[in-house]
Amino acid sequence: MFTMRYKHNAFAAGLALLLPALALAKVPEEQAQRLGKDLTPFGAEVAGNADGSIPAWSGKWRGVPPGVEYAGPKSKAVSPYADEKPLFSITAENYAQYKDRLSEGQAALFERYPSFRMDVYPSHRDFNYQQRMIDKAAWNARNTELTHDAEGLKQYTGGIAFPIPDGPEQVLWNTRSNYCHNTLNGISDAYGVFANGERAHEAQDFAQSIPFNDPDNPIPTTEEVVGEYIAFAFGERLAPPRLKGEVTVAQEPVDYKNSARNAWQYRPDTRRVRKAPAVGYDNPDGPGGLQTIDDNEGFNGALDRFTYTLLGKREIYIPYHNYILNDPRRGDLDDRLTVNHMNPDYLRYELHRVWIVEGNLAPGKRHAYSKRRWYVDEDSWNFVLSENFDSRGNLWRVGFFASIYQYDIECYAKQITVFHDLPSGHYMLRWVTLERDEVDYTVPYRDKSYYTPAYVRKSVKR
Repeated sequence: MFTMRYKHNAFAAGLALLLPALALAKVPEEQAQRLGKDLTPFGAEVAGNADGSIPAWSGKWRGVPPGVEYAGPKSKAVSPYADEKPLFSITAENYAQYKDRLSEGQAALFERYPSFRMDVYPSHRDFNYQQRMIDKAAWNARNTELTHDAEGLKQYTGGIAFPIPDGPEQVLWNTRSNYCHNTLNGISDAYGVFANGERAHEAQDFAQSIPFNDPDNPIPTTEEVVGEYIAFAFGERLAPPRLKGEVTVAQEPVDYKNSARNAWQYRPDTRRVRKAPAVGYDNPDGPGGLQTIDDNEGFNGALDRFTYTLLGKREIYIPYHNYILNDPRRGDLDDRLTVNHMNPDYLRYELHRVWIVEGNLAPGKRHAYSKRRWYVDEDSWNFVLSENFDSRGNLWRVGFFASIYQYDIECYAKQITVFHDLPSGHYMLRWVTLERDEVDYTVPYRDKSYYTPAYVRKSVKR
């Protein structure tokens, strides 16, 4: 494993762990056999850290923990740690003493906003994973490889593509292959919160399918049978009024060299379905345009505009087990959406180990960001933090990605994402379900036919 500790002020100053520019091959059998032993089934280190502030992974719970009441699909999940109190709080006054366990972006938020605060709770690694996903990860470790300059996967059967990664591209592919659901569907809100206190609101009805998780595609079914796409998505705008009824569908390839992302859009003003080539890269997205399309869920789409370095691992205070974010029993929306940043009362942080990948704009390529840095939780392979830099090399946007252990799918599920725009003082949130039912992960599998121009035309005529 590539473990590194380095001080905040030396973060980008030559302390990167330099790995091969492109790691393609599956791991040797003796490495793969570590899964379920000194590595968890998903490839994290089982052991805790030296001072015990990160516990060893126990995996003692799968699904709903003992003593936790859960009403089932579409209902609010209750935290098994709801009675815990913070161990301590990090503030603008004391953050310097915690810099070794803060990201550059977190430190910048303390410097920018005196009211920013991080409440740090005990760390937990109690949850086990869906057995099917464990089996997929074990098979992939022995068979899956990168192809076409890391733009694609081959011999892949779904789930975590590289549970024992040896390069930055493999870590990034893990963040986009860690879905445990077959199909999901739900309505969520997004808000832009501006420095003057005003807000912009968007809402969408969203569906997603993961063809490699189709029950009809058991291990070791690979892309040769499943096909050329790793995910399908369907989104219908419900707000704002000027965009109501707009529908976008997308097909995400498993190999961006072989197949580009397909996207089509229906607009009510034209009443036509058209190809949507702008669904990708650095086109502005979300209320207020405070993120790029490829910021969604941390990073998505082709990898061709950046070159990547794996900086190793660090212990960082990250958003974790954020059950109260979407729980209406714990305060209303207005109380959460304070100016400049979310109300700190609603965010829980824990100390965990994270993989860190840095991307620098490739020669001859164009993007709004000149450099990007991502922090990836070792236990779930979810993005947890991101940092995006402008063309002059200044830190521009800081992303936070909350998650919970979702009892229905027995895995950690992505939840609310937040992007802070440092120069303007604005921020935005996506995937908010505070005033909605929760996303339903138990809907029957929807195949590719639901994510086509033909289905869009059919759906808008209803």
